[in-house]
Amino acid sequence: QPSFYEIAIETGTDKVTLHTYQDMYERYLSPKRNRKIRLLEIGLGCWLGYGLGSAYHTWTEYFSSLKEIYFIEKDVECADRLSRELSDATIVTGDPGDEAFLAGFLLEHNTKFDIIIVSGGHSVVQQMESLRTLWKAVKPGGVFFCEYLETSYMENYGGKGKIRSTTKGKSMIQFLQDISQDMM
Repeated sequence: QPSFYEIAIETGTDKVTLHTYQDMYERYLSPKRNRKIRLLEIGLGCWLGYGLGSAYHTWTEYFSSLKEIYFIEKDVECADRLSRELSDATIVTGDPGDEAFLAGFLLEHNTKFDIIIVSGGHSVVQQMESLRTLWKAVKPGGVFFCEYLETSYMENYGGKGKIRSTTKGKSMIQFLQDISQDMM
């Protein structure tokens, strides 16, 4: 079987070109590779201008026994277009930073996921809310990935001095540290 890296290069996702997520994904996902899994990813790459829908192709090739694949995308026009092209994916439009939307998504779909990936929610608010709300939808033994943690230090994503009040002045990195200390 080709590696995650090989598939990601072939499908054109930035998960291995601009970012180096291949080691993380290969390490945690390879044991699940031949299982029937249910995957949710936030973001279809609509804002990138390249690699549109590449995550879909990466995951469907990597997981030969993929049971279901869901995407949450904020860009309505892009999501509608991709819904027609990727007919076996469930694509829902909404803001991953909106607790009510995410709670409604969980209620409507009433399912647990083996894998949840926050890729399209780059802002600190979107990352925190996605983790807070969607964590309960991860199956026991499942994994939750949050890409783009570096945005905790970028003002245009709500990091540094421009963290919105809903984050209580914390970056995503600080939020994760608080959670890990609560688990001790």
